Amino acid sequence: MYLFYTNEYKRNSAHSRELLARSIRKLAESGCNLDVPPELATLTDGELLGYISDNTEFNKNGKPHIAGIPDYSISHSENTWAIIFSDAPCGLDIQYNKKAKLEKIAVKLYQEDEQESANRLGIDEFFRIWTRREALIKAAGSSVFYDAPSTMWGSASYEGYLWRIYDVSLGAEICSADNAETIHSDKQCKREGLPHVAVAVRDDSAFGGTNNLQVSTLD
Repeated sequence: MYLFYTNEYKRNSAHSRELLARSIRKLAESGCNLDVPPELATLTDGELLGYISDNTEFNKNGKPHIAGIPDYSISHSENTWAIIFSDAPCGLDIQYNKKAKLEKIAVKLYQEDEQESANRLGIDEFFRIWTRREALIKAAGSSVFYDAPSTMWGSASYEGYLWRIYDVSLGAEICSADNAETIHSDKQCKREGLPHVAVAVRDDSAFGGTNNLQVSTLD
């Protein structure tokens, strides 16, 4: 699998489309082990954006697919934007720590073992689980968050398939104004400046483990 990210996201849909186009070009130029039309690397920015617009379809739950492009998933939180490409259905989620009614949300949406772990370990664990559940939902193209199985382990059975789920480090620390309110000590500041990132991919993928994930910046 191939993950591209930037910490300079402008937080609007136009910039997200530009980043998607840049990611597709970078994928086409990379000589990756995915089926990508090499001619996409030669298109101008405008032509590539037009190709995306003309060839995008959505499933009943809104998951997009672009003709000729491997399965992909986009996520963003604050100034971080990322995309993952895979040979099989995949999902990506990013989340920074923020204020939330953690226990109430966990009781409503999390499985029992996830609730116990979040209650015991606190905000970091809550959002680590959150990203794993979101990644699984996105990978399956589903829309019912609370029906998802536990994501505490390396795999989960969902929607008739086995999925591999794991955490990813983008290796970048960001302390923006948006999450400053959640920082209560210097110790927390160091951790809360890092996003939680999770990936889910269907088990029949040839790139099912963290050792098969290539991470690159779009900067």
